[in-house]
Amino acid sequence: MTELDGQSFKNILACWTAGITVATVSSNADWQAITVNSFASVSMVPPLVCLNVANRLDARAYMDRERHFAISILSDQQLDLGKRFAGYFDEQLENRFDGLACETTALGDPIMPDAMAWLSCTVEKQINFGENTMFVGKVLQGAWIDDKTPLLYHNRSWGIFQATEDK
Repeated sequence: MTELDGQSFKNILACWTAGITVATVSSNADWQAITVNSFASVSMVPPLVCLNVANRLDARAYMDRERHFAISILSDQQLDLGKRFAGYFDEQLENRFDGLACETTALGDPIMPDAMAWLSCTVEKQINFGENTMFVGKVLQGAWIDDKTPLLYHNRSWGIFQATEDK
């Protein structure tokens, strides 16, 4: 067995399908946000989630300093929002929040309009791994809408979920 190179590792990880979220944080009325697919639940009691954020991003520095963040789980109708906060339209937008009517959590973090679900979290722990920081957040608030379908990411493509059986 040979050692795995970086491109092979990326190809393997592309086999994993993930939901798309936007992580947001507010600092002194300045908002930062990034599209995140490295998001997962950690614990039900207490309610904990985790996400990984590249160390080079302003959002990471804000989360480190402010010790809170929000997660908006995107629906299949929000492809443009997923791409917007992944940087696809940076040449066209002066500010990624331009034109968005975001509500905010009690901690002041923006929630994406019409998200299928959202969570407000405080940072419980952070761990630096290589080029990223893993943030574990304690969930303080949240809400969801039952009749939406998630936006997904698989093999470098955006897509939708199709159920193969009833609930």
